[in-house]
Amino acid sequence: MFARATHDEMAGPTAVEVIQHPSLFLRWMQSASGKLLIKFKYTALRGFILLLLLLLVFWISVFLYGSFYYAYMPTVSHVRPVYLQFSTDCDSVNSQQARLCAFPSANVSFTRDPRRDPREKLLAMGQVYEISLDLEMPESPVNQNQARSAGMFLIELTFYTVNGEISYKTARPTMLRYKSPLLQVLHTLVYSPLLVFGAAEQKQVLSVVLAEEFQEPAHKATVGVVVEIQTRNIEVYSAVLRVNAHFKGIRYLMFYWPVLSAVIGVGSVFSFLLVLVLLSWYRFFWAPEEEFVVTVNMEQTPISMEERRRNARKALNRERLDPLPFEDEEDAEMKDILGDTEDEDEADEKAPHVDDIDPGDVQDQDMEVRHRAAHKETT
Repeated sequence: MFARATHDEMAGPTAVEVIQHPSLFLRWMQSASGKLLIKFKYTALRGFILLLLLLLVFWISVFLYGSFYYAYMPTVSHVRPVYLQFSTDCDSVNSQQARLCAFPSANVSFTRDPRRDPREKLLAMGQVYEISLDLEMPESPVNQNQARSAGMFLIELTFYTVNGEISYKTARPTMLRYKSPLLQVLHTLVYSPLLVFGAAEQKQVLSVVLAEEFQEPAHKATVGVVVEIQTRNIEVYSAVLRVNAHFKGIRYLMFYWPVLSAVIGVGSVFSFLLVLVLLSWYRFFWAPEEEFVVTVNMEQTPISMEERRRNARKALNRERLDPLPFEDEEDAEMKDILGDTEDEDEADEKAPHVDDIDPGDVQDQDMEVRHRAAHKETT
């Protein structure tokens, strides 16, 4: 890491030094400019790296929010064409009473491609949907007679699972809008030019809501529905089944307020990642270097030479006053290590004080100890 120049290093020469030694001022200018240039380069490099990190964090935040939006938000609307199926091979008696031999019905799949995998369903788990059927019906005499004679007719919607079990069933009534004969004549006269050139048609589009708040059961996954129009005197141009999602909570905010939700989502992820980046940046670039501290245990102080001599005198006095029949020198040393406290106290009391010992006697005692040690080594 770049070492910051201290105040003493950056301080220039005095005016007297500049007058006396002009070259000193030039050398100082070169040194100061070099240090400032290195510091500027290092600061610019760190700023550039930080800018790249911020851009990287921003695009990662955008990517994460986009991935969450794609995975969490279901498709808003599904439109499936309804191809009605019916039979006309009935006898003449029934054919005179009705134009169809059975109720027109159709099977609509809720999977993306049933031939590949029926589990690729369009409905999201836990999402509320509104399901409606749009019928495009002509204002023909058959439909008008149906409205005059029977009036309303039912449209039944049956949901089934992958095993063929019925999970939900609903039915709603509907009918063609009524128009009086006079109103029909006036409507035909007014729109006759458009009707002649094909710009307008005499038809009505009925939108029937079959399920207002349908939510797929958790234990019964819906893979399709069966639409049945329970009347045989009807004519239909086309039929379309619409599945619209009704969002609530976070999905409502993300769909109807996309800019605000994107700002909040990206900002939250960006703030979290930015905190991690700044902590890492501080740890590797701004944190002070760790100082190694060596601790010394001062409890055990070294023994001076005078104290060693004093201990040797005490040991010699103990041997003189109270000799013990040890088997060898190792047992005597073990005795001294284990510590016979009573004998040591008595020996200390009987031993003369250090101040009373003559230096000549001390030298004689040291010589005697050395002779004994040499005799022990030889033996």
